[in-house]
Parts: sequence; structure tokens; C-alpha cells
Amino acid sequence: EIEALKAENDRLKSSGNATPTATPVKAARPPSETSSTSSSSSRQSLGLSLNNLNITDTIMSGGFSVCSASNKITILVSLVLIPAAFIHLAPLQGTDDQAHLIGSIGVSGKTKWDVLDGVIRRLFKEYVFRVDPHTSLGLSSDSIVSYRIGEVVRSHASEVPELLPCGYLVGDNNVIKVNLKGVKENSIDSLVFDTLIPKPVVQRYLNLLMEHRRIILSGPSGTGKSFLAAKLAEYIISQMGRPVTEHNVASFNVDQNSSKDLRQYLSNLAEQCNSEETDTELPTVVILDNLHHIGSLSDIFNGFLNCKYYKCPYVIGTMNQGVSSSPNLELHHNFRWVLCTNHTEPVRGFLGRFLRRKLIETEIDKSMRSNDLIKIIDWIPKTWQHLNGFLEAHSSSDVTIGPRLFLSCPMDVEGSRVWFTDLWNYSLVPYLLEAVREGLQLYGKRATWEDPSKWVNDTYPWNAASLQVDGQSLLQLRPEDVGYDGYSSSKEGASSKQVSQSDTEGDPLMNMLLRLQEAANYSSTQSCDSDSTSHHDDQLDSSLESAL
Repeated sequence: EIEALKAENDRLKSSGNATPTATPVKAARPPSETSSTSSSSSRQSLGLSLNNLNITDTIMSGGFSVCSASNKITILVSLVLIPAAFIHLAPLQGTDDQAHLIGSIGVSGKTKWDVLDGVIRRLFKEYVFRVDPHTSLGLSSDSIVSYRIGEVVRSHASEVPELLPCGYLVGDNNVIKVNLKGVKENSIDSLVFDTLIPKPVVQRYLNLLMEHRRIILSGPSGTGKSFLAAKLAEYIISQMGRPVTEHNVASFNVDQNSSKDLRQYLSNLAEQCNSEETDTELPTVVILDNLHHIGSLSDIFNGFLNCKYYKCPYVIGTMNQGVSSSPNLELHHNFRWVLCTNHTEPVRGFLGRFLRRKLIETEIDKSMRSNDLIKIIDWIPKTWQHLNGFLEAHSSSDVTIGPRLFLSCPMDVEGSRVWFTDLWNYSLVPYLLEAVREGLQLYGKRATWEDPSKWVNDTYPWNAASLQVDGQSLLQLRPEDVGYDGYSSSKEGASSKQVSQSDTEGDPLMNMLLRLQEAANYSSTQSCDSDSTSHHDDQLDSSLESAL
């Protein structure tokens, strides 16, 4: 009997050791994250994995676990940029309470508070690392100020509650809400987590806005300028202890209003700023969207020239491209320009971070991982960058595609394939052909033709057989569709320009100078303004950075 019991005990031990969920997940780790080896032993002891944020292992206490008595708890990061006293007021669209799913854990009847504290901190740290493997958004576990479990708010300085965590997880209460440092703590961590923009970049934008009170976000369409303007406005108002209402954030969309209306609106604001006896409360922030529809920005902002500077509202403008009046605005109206280009942060990495966040939430919600989906999510940003490289080679960076077009990628393999096929055939290919046609007219033939659909087909992350499913195949881009061959035969100068470019491909400095010259020539053809070729030092630095 003793021998039989020993054999049965050994069998149970071996079967128990083979069940942890970390085993299949470890095999499913993406190549981009296999290099991370930090704290691997402690991570395994708590059932944590950089790539397994859906934690089903029970947190153990005292060397044994009570799996049968454990509760599966969902971990949310709750984002509240508005001070608590103002939550009852009607917020602007997008400023209501938001929450992002970062993981789920098992809490047993033996789990202690210090163990739960450590697990939540590590879970958050690994979440931001997976969303942004390069910099973790500049956040760490120190970004957590507290978390709420039931009616208990647990922070670093709080006393240990009377009951263990499981005592507050009763009924349908199976959610732990994590609060990040924000306005109250004089921190931007919550804003960084919400916008998925690295902390140093957000800090630089806020510093510019606080110091100069007027900034213009300039860049191609779809790069998130309006989204960023709204988030900066919310933070500024919350920092001042005011409610985020439609009065405190005045938004003016130039698409829906004429330049005359905008000029009158700004003039009225300037008069109210200069008036000593006005009963009208001025807005705190004014957002001016789509300023590229205005012919002369200097004329529009002339009303601000003589107003009392620090009584004026903060002004955040957005525009799709730079205009010739930008130096005048900087000199006379103290505007600062922020370039939101597709090849620099925060735009360059935003698409990957956004899709990885969606992927993590899908994995946690469905309690499963898909290597195929991970591969697809890794491929989408690379495709976006490849297409923009094609556009820059045959036209200019002004016509590159913003990440907005790709944000709606479904989080399932077949759905994402159908989505991309439709996006490619009905949106991307027509736009690419039109942009290259215009680039050919403006700049001539500057690079050898290479169909981007070839790269897409060579790196296609879905099953190759699915390319012909339902008769839906990816359209190709032929040079004759844009008049490429005909243009090169009729323009001898274009071919010599191509040869000279191929000779200088190995010289990055020469390429940079050529691109700067191209930008200067393009701006001079668009406007006869003598100021169009003179730029502020900040703009020159940005141009150099984009060229490099």
C-alpha cells in the first residue's frame, strides 16, 4: 500500500508540474521580445510573463496555493484627467472616464496585501513594456499612485486593511482599478498612458504651451494633431483646477467657418482681454482646427498683436502643412510650431503602440493568444512605413499617410485579412497612384520604380492561399498607371537626375541637402511671398532632423 501511495503521489506531482499556463505562452513569445531576461525567476514564481498578461495562476502565499478558492480578477487602469470635484459636470467628448484592460490575476483566500501590491506593480510595468518595447513610454511601476479593490483604496502610504484582499472581492466585484499619477500629483504619467506618446515628448509639448501659450501642430493628415490638441487642452485646464467644459475649451473648426468669422472671433477675444470691465469669462484654451484652409494666418491673428499677452487664452492650432507666413507668426505673435511628421516621434511609433494595446486587451478578454495575430500586428506598422518610403521616394513627405487609416485593424486573423484587402484596393492604391502622379509633375522621375505590392506579397502575414479567396486579390501599381515610363522618355533631365541621385545614395549628407533644396523649391513654387524661403531656427532644425 505504501508503495502504491508513493507512486500515486509521484504521478500527481508530475501532472501538477505540467499544468502551468506559462509553458505554452513562453513558446508563443514574439521574436521582438525574446531578448528580455530581467527578473525571470521572480516572474515565474508569481505566474507572470512579459507576454502573458492574462494571468490565470493563483497568487501563492506560504508555499501553497488554494486554486479551488481563487477568484479571477480583472485589472484595469482607470484614467480620470478631470479633478474629482468636476466629474459631475458635462465633459467634452472623449474626456469621460476611460479604462484600459492590462491583465487578470487569480487571488486566493491566502493572498496577502504586500503580495498583491507587488503583482499589480509588476503587471503594469510589463504591460507598458509590451506596448512600447523601446522606452516603456517613460513609465514605470512608480507611476501607480493607488488601486481600488472593492471599497478599499490601497496606496503606498495607506494602512493595511482589516481583511485580506479576497474579503473585498465578493459578488460581482471582480475588478481592481489602478490609478496613475496625474494632475493632483503634478505628474503627466496618466496623460502619457492615455495618449501613448512617450513621456519626454509630452513634457516638451506642455513646456512649449505653458511658456509661449500659443502652439501650432503641423503635419500630414491623419497624424493625430486634433487628438493631441484636445488632450493637451484637457490637461492644461485640469492643472488650473477648472472644469473641462465646452466654455473653457473653445473649439473652432475652420472647415465649418469662414476666415472672416475666425478673424472676428479672435478680434473679440483680444478686446475682451484688454478690457478692464468685462463680465464675460474668457475660455481657458482655444483650439483652432484645420488652419491650412486660411489664406493668410498673419492677417487672421493681427487682432492678437496688441492684446495683453498673459490674459489671452492658450491657443492650440492644427494644420495639414506649413505655410509661408509661419516666420511672421513666430516673430510677431509668439507662436511655436510643433511638427507632427510620420517619420519622427510621437507619430512614428504610435501605430505599433496602439495596435499592441488593442491586441493585449483582446488576449485578456478572450483568454487566449494567437501567434498569427501577433505576427499581423507586427507587420501592419512595417507596411505603413514601407508605403510612406515609397511616397517620399516619388513625391515628398507632405503626402505621406498618417497612422489613422490603420487604427481600425480588427483583432482577429480572418477579419484583419479582409479589412486589409479592402483598405489596400479601395483606399491605399488609389491614393498612392494620385500622389505619385502629382510628384512626377512636380519633381520629375527621381527613383527607380518598385511596386510596393511586391513587398506586401513577399511579406504577407496571412496564409498565401487566402490571397485568392473570394476572388479578392491585392491590386498592383504599374508605372504606366501614373505615366511613369512616358514621362521618363520625354524628359531627358529626369533621367540624369535619377543617375545623379543613384550616385549619391551612399552619401547621407548629399541626400539631406537635396531634400532641403527640394523643400525650398517646392515652397517657392507655391507662394510668391518673399518670406517663404526664410525659416526660424527651430524649423530649420526640424527640417534637418526629418531629412536625416
